[in-house]
Amino acid sequence: MADRLVLAGALVLTGPAWELQASDVLIAGPNIEAVDSPGSFSHVDARHEDLSGQLLIPGLVNAHTHSHALVARGAARTWTLEASLLNGGWMAADRSAELAELSAVLSAAEMMASGATAAFDLLAQSSGPDPVGLHAAALGYAQVGLRARLAPMVADRSVHEAVPAIGSCCPAPAPGPSSAAVLDACRRFIEEFPSVPDVAPAMAPTIPSHCSTELMVGLHELAARHDLPLHLHLAESKPQAISGAARFGRSITAELARVGLIDHRLTAAHGIWVDDQDLVLLAEGGATVVTVPGSNLRLGSGVAPTRAILDAGVHLAVGTDGANSADALDMLDAARLTTLLSRLTTTPAAGWLSVAETLDAATVGGTRACGWRDTGRIAPGQRADLAVVDLDGSAFCPPNDIANQLLTAARSADVRSVVVGGVHRYRDRKILGVDLAAVRSRFRELAEEFTTGVAPRRIDAEAQVDASAPRLAALRAQTWPVERLVP
Repeated sequence: MADRLVLAGALVLTGPAWELQASDVLIAGPNIEAVDSPGSFSHVDARHEDLSGQLLIPGLVNAHTHSHALVARGAARTWTLEASLLNGGWMAADRSAELAELSAVLSAAEMMASGATAAFDLLAQSSGPDPVGLHAAALGYAQVGLRARLAPMVADRSVHEAVPAIGSCCPAPAPGPSSAAVLDACRRFIEEFPSVPDVAPAMAPTIPSHCSTELMVGLHELAARHDLPLHLHLAESKPQAISGAARFGRSITAELARVGLIDHRLTAAHGIWVDDQDLVLLAEGGATVVTVPGSNLRLGSGVAPTRAILDAGVHLAVGTDGANSADALDMLDAARLTTLLSRLTTTPAAGWLSVAETLDAATVGGTRACGWRDTGRIAPGQRADLAVVDLDGSAFCPPNDIANQLLTAARSADVRSVVVGGVHRYRDRKILGVDLAAVRSRFRELAEEFTTGVAPRRIDAEAQVDASAPRLAALRAQTWPVERLVP
């Protein structure tokens, strides 16, 4: 009985059909054992929980975020992606293991409160991959109970080299670790990864034009050797797309294909400035693209062609990005923006992303990005990663089309409980087993110390942002085969 749980009386909404059905769900240990009509498990020896008046959905998966950037929430009003990258040095500056852990705790708690049960977290560390800080973040996720893929976000070329418009007017930073040193640190990160429940490693060459071919190929080989996903940022901004094509002599996506990086392991975040041929290459390789709508709007990067991505046969997932560019780590909001932004085209309404396509992207799309195949649906044999949404709130009053209203009207406040691996980790709108008030208090102290310490670096970064702005604006104004910005 201790390992069995019956969730009874809920309206269940799950893919692939995403049609409402009154059902009871029997959970055994971490997995769903059975789903059947109401009352089917009334005599089963198990704990029974009445979810009458509630909506039960698969847990949402944040397929792209950065917990290290929590210290920079709200720090900028007018950053573009390139401004964010110039400020990336201080955002990724050395910090205590405690700050890394608390950043993960608070990020995980915020995501879970929006119905998320898992995340793919890319952590940047300016001195190179540090297993101590990375492992501390893993422990932070485990405290909250959010499943996670954790990857050191690495590069061996600066943004000044990757985007010559910046390098032509701003002094380049001192060289960082060599590709060999970065690869060795990533290997140690994998081999020494602690046994942390539901948290596993991954690889992340941050942006292709910021990485040497040796680094990208080496990370892909590490990922293949250890059966891990590989996650990068792809064609996020127009200056990145133009600069990448100038360096490689082909599109960034075509370069990834040339060096053998496009396969089922690859998760590419943003995917805004890609063309039809790029999408063919991604589809043929079996890659996943993560749309990150809140960040794309916040940084003025453009609108990802999600309809074209799906029509090309590319797997689609949804992410929030880090708090520096998303501000809120709210997966319901990210899913809402995903469906709404698909409408900002001349495509007829019938071609907008459907409710089913968006919910698929926010659930099984994310699990694919993370390299998992046993979660994302409410079905026998799947992991019991579930979110309970309160149907008594204003978002569902009246309940004309609950699935649609989940995307267009629901907010984090409507999420009542979250179950991960058959265990309640968020119940009645409270994270269980974590004193969030104490965590936030200590985090504020550490964040204040951190921001004081990096103040000189922030001043220098902003001076470079101002110096490079005219050249970057000229890049944004150039003609390009595709256009993802509103004229």
